[in-house]
Amino acid sequence: MNFHTWINQLTKLRVLTCICNLLGLLLFSCAKDVIIIPPDTNPTEVVLLAPLSNTGNNLTLSAEVRYLNNSDIILSHGFMVDGRSGDTYIKREYPIASTLKSGSFTYKIPDPEIYKEGYYYSYKYFVKSEKETYLSKSDQFRINNIKVIAKEDLKIAAGEIITIEGEFTNIEKDYDLYYSFHEDKKMPFEIVNSGKAIRFKVPEGVKQGYNVTFRLISKNQEEPHLAAIIAKAFIVGTLAPPTSYSYYYDDILRLPYLTDYSEKPGLEVFVGNIFLRHSDEMDLRYLIDNQKGKKFTMGYTNGRDTITFPQPLQLIEPDPNEFKVIPAYVHPGTKFEVFGSGPDKFNFGGHVTVGNQHVIYNQVDRNAKKGELTISDLPEGDYPMIMNNNHFTYKSANTIKVKKMNIASSSHSEAYAGDKITLKGTFVKGQSYTLEIDKTNTSSTTCTTTGEVNFEIPQFMTAGKYQIKMSYKSDMDYQRSYYSNSIPLEIKATTITAIYPLKASTGDLITIEGDGLKGYQAQIATVEARHTLSQNNKIQFEIPNNLPKGKYRINISFTNFGKNNTITATDYLEIN
Repeated sequence: MNFHTWINQLTKLRVLTCICNLLGLLLFSCAKDVIIIPPDTNPTEVVLLAPLSNTGNNLTLSAEVRYLNNSDIILSHGFMVDGRSGDTYIKREYPIASTLKSGSFTYKIPDPEIYKEGYYYSYKYFVKSEKETYLSKSDQFRINNIKVIAKEDLKIAAGEIITIEGEFTNIEKDYDLYYSFHEDKKMPFEIVNSGKAIRFKVPEGVKQGYNVTFRLISKNQEEPHLAAIIAKAFIVGTLAPPTSYSYYYDDILRLPYLTDYSEKPGLEVFVGNIFLRHSDEMDLRYLIDNQKGKKFTMGYTNGRDTITFPQPLQLIEPDPNEFKVIPAYVHPGTKFEVFGSGPDKFNFGGHVTVGNQHVIYNQVDRNAKKGELTISDLPEGDYPMIMNNNHFTYKSANTIKVKKMNIASSSHSEAYAGDKITLKGTFVKGQSYTLEIDKTNTSSTTCTTTGEVNFEIPQFMTAGKYQIKMSYKSDMDYQRSYYSNSIPLEIKATTITAIYPLKASTGDLITIEGDGLKGYQAQIATVEARHTLSQNNKIQFEIPNNLPKGKYRINISFTNFGKNNTITATDYLEIN
């Protein structure tokens, strides 16, 4: 080996050593984060339960998995039975195909005929895994002398009679009949047909919607558990008939169970041709919404029977005489109060018309039967309210009187700004109106007396001759306004007729009389005076204490929207 070869081999060795050291460090650092879970060493535990049935023709064993070792791979599991049956020794192993799971389970022996009556047999449960075989504690059972032609998959109602054939001679002295494991679930029975049949009534208190097993159980508690399953049944639901067959469209339908029910599916109520799963409270509208007519067959189906109640469901119709309009007349496009049952009670909702036009009908107070009706632009006239749906065609006996707004007269043809005027005409109590003076909206008011409205002429109006009219906004179309006819009104100029006293001292009370004074502010020269009274025909004020003695002009002025209206008295006020 020459020098260069030796150097190369040494270099390779060093590199390999470094790589090994690095791998060791990496493995060590990763190992610190690994959590090792030890294997489950607890054994699978299965305990035997009393046989559900140990008749010669129906041997049903039961057991319960108390603990399941999930780390084991289970190869097989099942019951092991051995014992002497007459002169023959029997040893059987009954593997169960289903996966072993926690909880209780039963197994019906496929060859019960090999086990003879009166003999005792030992049985246990086995679980074979890859590691070992687990065995439960052993127990015994004895085949009794009851032969039963058991009935399974029955559908039966509480109160109905079940008859089971078999060999039942004299069993009443040794056995009781139960429909549950609890002692209070014992039930009476009778042996009929010379011991060839047992007959019993399904108790009224049994819960509906459940699967129930009826079993004969030995009265002798000292012997191994002796039992015989004679029937298995699903208890179908039964409902009480309705207390009334007359309903409003939006009523709640209540058909109570005759006994407790498990709320399992299968119990449905029908009205007409619509079926709905039963509940304590059912909204009737969901059953009749898309059906036509006023009468519907009603009943229920429980998975076995279809029961139709003796009378059909009858929808209550609205009374044509009940509907009334509270105002004596109304305007086109307005909302007003009405009296009568609301449209929701009869499923009229959006199917209400007046004068062949769609209107809006809202219930405001259901108990008082008060509502609001909004009509569209209708000509003057009398109109009934008409409602239609799948169930009814309704026409009110009382009509809606529609009148246009009209001014018939005015209390004033001449007035001053600030005066109150009364207009008479077709005005509706409760309706809001706006006074317009030459296309200018001036003020709004609400009618408090049918046939008239009261207004105050705004103080900012200047003297002149005007045309006035009334208007209101449509409640159906807020962009639209309705207008009355126009009438003339002359607004007279504000005047001062008297000032007194004309000689006074600081703090004295000065009175100005005139017309159209309301809203005006009195001034002495350029100093505003504090009013003690402001009326349309009188103003009173005190002489300010900061004015020197002398003679002064009295002015009154009104300012609005940047415009000033000033009136100067002709007389002078002398302050002493």
